[in-house]
Amino acid sequence: MFCLIKIYKEKKSLKCFCLSLIIFSILSVPSNISAAESDRVVIGPISVLGEISVPEQQILFNYFREQINQRYSLVSHKVLEMIAEQGLSSIDIEDCRDSECVRKVQKFISNLRTQFKTDELFLFGLVKSDEEIQLSLKLSSLSAPEVTQIIVSQTCGKCGIAALMAEVDMLVQRMLQRIVEEKFIQPEEEIASPDEKIPPVSEEPSDLLPEPTPPDPYVVARDAYNEQIGELLINVTYSLQVFRSGMFVQLEVSIDTEGNVVGQKIVKTSGSQDYDQTAIMNVQDIQFDPLPEIMRQFGNYVVIVQIQNSR
Repeated sequence: MFCLIKIYKEKKSLKCFCLSLIIFSILSVPSNISAAESDRVVIGPISVLGEISVPEQQILFNYFREQINQRYSLVSHKVLEMIAEQGLSSIDIEDCRDSECVRKVQKFISNLRTQFKTDELFLFGLVKSDEEIQLSLKLSSLSAPEVTQIIVSQTCGKCGIAALMAEVDMLVQRMLQRIVEEKFIQPEEEIASPDEKIPPVSEEPSDLLPEPTPPDPYVVARDAYNEQIGELLINVTYSLQVFRSGMFVQLEVSIDTEGNVVGQKIVKTSGSQDYDQTAIMNVQDIQFDPLPEIMRQFGNYVVIVQIQNSR
């Protein structure tokens, strides 16, 4: 069986509904991002540490730019030319080893902000060890490049170029998710501590009270889609009944706009390779419903599910 836990917060109360699958984070990009807010973005040169061939670097960098370009207009080709003219190998301040480099990068980035009229800078990096490749993506502000606003990373063991491209896709989706969380989702109301004085409740007539905020259409569509996912995944449990009761695996699943599973990654293993692979194969075979219209415009939908065998 599966357990679907959905938690709704309304003031100080929590309601928890248990079904058969746990869906943890299911954020794409909300509908309130205007074109003006995401018109342009600067992409710096790829940062590489370790032995990765130049053709592989370029393939991954090109694919990364293609994924970002689904959401932003890019000015990276101009930036790369300007960086070469300045004799810089990177515009990531963390790569600097002396104050002169920091000043030069800061001045260059300030000029980029003025010229291209954007404040967002993406920095894509690869680190290769003997067994694994780590992919990282940082978001910084051109007005404060020394501050990393958001950073996400993916690690892939013994992966070929096709698997690495799938990791790039996941990396971009996670970055877009974090942008939502950091920039566009309003923080929860602060709850006063016992020592704080709570202001008296206004005795204004009820007809002067503000109207309740209407639900976000994106959140409504997302929650309804999550319920459909849970219903379709219930059948996966039947193929897992041969395993020991209580086992579970957490999967990061990417679903395209037509409802096809286009990527999966193990977030937390069950400890059994057979159990994990059985769950992955069964999820891969599912044809989910197409994404709702309000979600389709933001590309693939990434969800983390926990598939548990409870008999």
